Amino acid sequence: MSDYYKLKKLTDCSWINLFEVLFKRKTDSKGSWLMCSRKDDPIADVKPDAVVIIATINSSSGKRLVVTKEFRIPIWDYEYGFPAGLIDDGEDVAETVKRELKEETGLDLARINHVSMPVYSSAGLTDESCLMVMVEAEGEVSDEWLEDSEDIETLLLDVDGIKELLSSNNKIAAKAWGTFYHYAEAGRIG
Repeated sequence: MSDYYKLKKLTDCSWINLFEVLFKRKTDSKGSWLMCSRKDDPIADVKPDAVVIIATINSSSGKRLVVTKEFRIPIWDYEYGFPAGLIDDGEDVAETVKRELKEETGLDLARINHVSMPVYSSAGLTDESCLMVMVEAEGEVSDEWLEDSEDIETLLLDVDGIKELLSSNNKIAAKAWGTFYHYAEAGRIG
């Protein structure tokens, strides 16, 4: 018997669903795995789900990293990370970045410097992938465009602020920790 992969959708929710994966690999034994996906057809649909926005902004006291402190229900606590959001149907990366940066921070997109290849959030749990987008932002921080269900505070951190965050007991997003660590070690943002 050759390798195989078969999906069984277990839920029918708006934003994310649970699937059972029946599979066989390398051995004669069959396996079962639970996973969640934002897609109707995981594996076949390989488009990235979201963007994570690594934004810097120039201030009167130097370059700052735009960091979000967002309440996350699954951990029932705040998580420190970056502005992020789902890519809407028909929307390109620049449109998503512009929209999500404005909605979550009030800041405007000045320039996109780099878009990564799709990176995976937690491949043991989900097929979700995102694009890490490095940008320059401008404007003033505001919570005017937050949805009622969002609890997000925007912080503009210098290197000392990043080091303080890394040495705290605060919860840090996996997609942000490496960037925080890099800037702290480099001693500069950018």
